[in-house]
Amino acid sequence: MTENPVESEFLEDVKNWFLQNHIEDTVRAVLLIGSWAEDRAKKLSDVDVLIVKEDQTPFIQNVKIPYEERILDVWYHNEDYMKSTINKKIENLGDIYQISLYLSFTKSCKIWYEKDNFVQQHLQVCKEWQWQPEHRIYIKMMGEPPNTKWAARAYEENLKLLSLYENRFDNGQALTHRLKDYVEMYEEIEEEKVIDLYKKIVSLYSHIKSEREWTEITDARKAIQEKNWSLAFVSLKDVLYYLLKRYISPPSMELRDPSFWKLAEERILPQEYIRALELAYL
Repeated sequence: MTENPVESEFLEDVKNWFLQNHIEDTVRAVLLIGSWAEDRAKKLSDVDVLIVKEDQTPFIQNVKIPYEERILDVWYHNEDYMKSTINKKIENLGDIYQISLYLSFTKSCKIWYEKDNFVQQHLQVCKEWQWQPEHRIYIKMMGEPPNTKWAARAYEENLKLLSLYENRFDNGQALTHRLKDYVEMYEEIEEEKVIDLYKKIVSLYSHIKSEREWTEITDARKAIQEKNWSLAFVSLKDVLYYLLKRYISPPSMELRDPSFWKLAEERILPQEYIRALELAYL
């Protein structure tokens, strides 16, 4: 994307303001991440900022800070937690997701501030990352195919997602459990269907308690405002999956394990969930 002088000036203003007001002695690094760092920001895009601190409690915390007509979506990460995550022994898919968080952050971040060459010392490993071949087994999951039509289609979608995992894994890239992060999962979809699903998802979401709005809900709402129906639809399916998993509370199971859909099929679900699942997958 060609650099926009107005956007460049805006980012410089944000950076200067932020560094003047949010740098403490315990801050090790401040990184611009997300769409603004990758030069793909749109009118409604938040400015995503990652702050690594020595004494951050809890280990990860999200704060939204208004700035002019936009929101700074600020993530505070504990330094020791970050370093232990990057260097942890991989024993399951969850570990791969956790490490991938930092792979995705460092892929195209812009350094706003660092102390004692922090990024070079501790995050350079992310830029040169290669997964070990023996860990590929953690994304080879199948499970028993369900019979119900919506569950069968969700299961097939899940298997397609895992195949994309394998491709990224083989190329040393980050893996995430959100459909939104894989453009291969996008499809042409009608506005009316998206709006209908959005209303059903918001109704389901309103019944849960959460300290902050889920990122996927925010993504879906912004995509709808931008009339990006494909992005909105996959974001809503992400929310539906997390809501359903929360409702069912399955035994120990990795996120995006395809066997989840057989389990969901066998449960007696409220009609509100069934209607949302049928709209998403039929």
